[in-house]
Amino acid sequence: MNNKSNNTTNDIPLTDLDYKGVIYEPSKEAKKYSKKSNKNVNFSPSKPTTNKIKKSPSFNFNLFIGITIFIGISIFTIVTILTYSSFSSYMGLPSVNDSNNLNLSNNDTENLLALDSNTNQNILGIVKNINYEKNIFTLSDINTNKTYTLKSKPSTIFKDKYDNMLTISEIKSGDIVDFSFDDDNTLNYVNQSSQSFLLENVSNISINTDLNTLTLNDKTFKISKNIYVFKNNEPYDLSSITNLDVVDIKGYNNTVYFIEIKKGTGTLKLINKPNLNKAVIEIDRDIFKSLDEIDSVTLSEGKHKVVIRSEDTLSFVKEVDIISGTETTLDLSQIQNKSGTLFIKSNVIDYTLYVNGVIETSREPLKLQYSSYSIRAEKEGYTPFETQISINSPQSTLNINLEKIEKVGKINITSTPDNAEVFVNNVLVGYTPLTYKLAQGVHTITLKKEGYNDFVLSSVTIGEEESSFNITMHKSTNEPSTTTDTESSNTEPTI
Repeated sequence: MNNKSNNTTNDIPLTDLDYKGVIYEPSKEAKKYSKKSNKNVNFSPSKPTTNKIKKSPSFNFNLFIGITIFIGISIFTIVTILTYSSFSSYMGLPSVNDSNNLNLSNNDTENLLALDSNTNQNILGIVKNINYEKNIFTLSDINTNKTYTLKSKPSTIFKDKYDNMLTISEIKSGDIVDFSFDDDNTLNYVNQSSQSFLLENVSNISINTDLNTLTLNDKTFKISKNIYVFKNNEPYDLSSITNLDVVDIKGYNNTVYFIEIKKGTGTLKLINKPNLNKAVIEIDRDIFKSLDEIDSVTLSEGKHKVVIRSEDTLSFVKEVDIISGTETTLDLSQIQNKSGTLFIKSNVIDYTLYVNGVIETSREPLKLQYSSYSIRAEKEGYTPFETQISINSPQSTLNINLEKIEKVGKINITSTPDNAEVFVNNVLVGYTPLTYKLAQGVHTITLKKEGYNDFVLSSVTIGEEESSFNITMHKSTNEPSTTTDTESSNTEPTI
C-alpha cells in the first residue's frame, strides 16, 4: 500500500499554482534530477516548512506609484506657473491669462500674427509709440506704412545711429530706426538709422501745406505724406503750427516724418489802455512795438515779461503766463502815471479855471499826471485867458493875467487958438486938434495954453457915441475964466 500510495502521490505533478499565496520550492535532489532528465518535475517536501510560505502585500503597489507621479506632476506644474508669472511681471511679458492686457486694436492684433521670417528683417520704420511698462513697441514701415506691434525681450539690442548701445528708455517716439523681429513678434534689434536726423527745440519754422515743405533757417525739407504730428501725446493738425511754436523735428535723409509740439502759442490781449505819450511795449527784450498800434499779440506758451514805458508814466512791469490755445488778458489800468504839482498865480481872484475843458474847483496847487493840458481862466468883465502847458517835471508854475474889458468912447476936440494941451483926468493926452479914445463914463477934460486962461470941462459923460468939443480960449487976466463957451456936437464915435 505504501508503494501504491507513493506511486499515486508521485504521479500527480505539483506546481505553485496549486496553492494560492504559497510558494513551493523543490529540493536539491529534485533540481538535480530535473536537470538530468530535462523534465519539469515538482516535488512536495516531506514536511512543509512554514517559513517558506509568504503572504501577498495588503496594498496595490502600482496604484501607489501612479498617485506619487500625479502629485509630482501637479507640484511641478504649479511651481512652473508661479515662476513664469514672477518672471513675466519682472520682464514685462504678458501673463498667462492676460491676453487682453496689450490693449491692441484689431489691426494691431493682426500684426501679432506670425509672419514669414523673410519679411520681418531689417525694416526701416518710425517708432510711433512705446509702452515702457510692458516693453511693447508700435512701429510703422516708412516705405509701406504698415504698422507692427512688437515686444522686446531681454536679448533685444538697442543702438544709436553711431552704433553705441542704448537702453530701452533711450528709444523715443518719432525715432527713425532699422528693426527686426522673429515670427513670434519679438524684437531682435532696434537701431536708430544712421541717416536719421533730430532738430530739438527749434522755432520760427515755415510750413507750406500745398507744397508739403518745411523751411527752417533757409533750409527746406520735404514733409512725408504719412507724417506724425503730436502735442501732449495727442495728434495735432500740421497746418496749425505757427512760427512761434517750439518743436522737435525727426526725419530721414531730407524728409520730415515726425513733429512734436513742445511749446504751443497763445494770445495776450491788452485791455484798458491809457492815453499815454509815446508809450512803448516791450516783451522779453525781443518784441518792441508802439502801445497805440497793438491790442493783442501772439506769444509762445510759458512765462513772458511785459514792460511798458512812456515819458509820462512810471515803468510798468508784469509777468504773464501764456497757455497754449487760450487768450490771456492784461489790464493796463494798473499803470501809474508820473505826476507833478502845478502852482497858479493870477492878477485877479474869483475866476473860473478850466483844465482840459473841465472846471477845476480847487484853488490849491494842482496834482497833474505827466501829460499836456489846456488851461483856460474866465471872469466877467475880463478878457478870457487861455494857454497850453506840459507837465513833465515835479513842479511847475503858471501865471494867469486877466485883462479887464472896458467900454470905449471917443472925443474930438478943437480949440481957438489950436495947439492947446489936452488933459483927461489931469493926464496930458495930446494937443488940439485931438481925437482920443477913452473909457465910457464921467471924466474931466482941461485945455491949457500959455497966455490963455485954462479951460475946464468938468463932469463930462462919455458914451458910445463920439463927443466933439470946439473950444475958444481967452487970453489970461487976473482971474481965470471958468465960463464954458463951447460948441459941442455928438456924432457916432469911431472906435
